[in-house]
Amino acid sequence: MFAISAIALAVIVIADLLRPVPPEDRLRVLREELTGLRAAADSCRLALDDEEARLRASDARLDSLKRRIDFFENLDPRGVPADSYDIYIRAFNAYNSRIPRRTAAGDSLQAHWEACRNLIEQHNLIADSALALARELGLVRDSIPPGPSGSAADERSGPPLSAPRDRSPGSS
Repeated sequence: MFAISAIALAVIVIADLLRPVPPEDRLRVLREELTGLRAAADSCRLALDDEEARLRASDARLDSLKRRIDFFENLDPRGVPADSYDIYIRAFNAYNSRIPRRTAAGDSLQAHWEACRNLIEQHNLIADSALALARELGLVRDSIPPGPSGSAADERSGPPLSAPRDRSPGSS
C-alpha cells in the first residue's frame, strides 16, 4: 500500500514540475524578484555610502597626521629638532600604524562596491526579462502612437490648445 502511495505522490510531483508555468505567474515571480533585488541594491548603496564616509573621515585624520609630520620635518633642513622629536615620533608612529587599516578599509570598500554592482546588474537583467515578458503579454506598449501632427508628443500632452470658439447665436 505504501509503495502505491509513494508512486502516486511521485507522479503528482513530477506532473506538477512538468506543467508549464503560465506567463502571468512568471511575470509575478519576476516582479517579486525585482522588488527584493531593488531593496537589496538600495540597502547596499546606503551601506556603501556609510562605508565611504567612514573611509573619507579616516583619510582626513591621516592627512592631518601627514601634515603634522611634514611640519616637523620642514622645521630644520638638518632634521626634526630635538625638542620636537617626541611629538614628531608619536605622530609618525600613529600615521604608520593606521596605514594597514586604511588599506584594508579601501579594499573592503572596493569589494562592497563590486557586490553592489553585481546586485544592480542582476536587477537590470531581471528587469529586462520582466519587460520582455510584459511586452509579450501585451501589457506594455513600446511607444506612444503619433498624434495628428505625426508627433508622439501630441498624445502625451493632450489635444492642442486653440482659441475658444465663438458660441454666440448665429455662428456655427
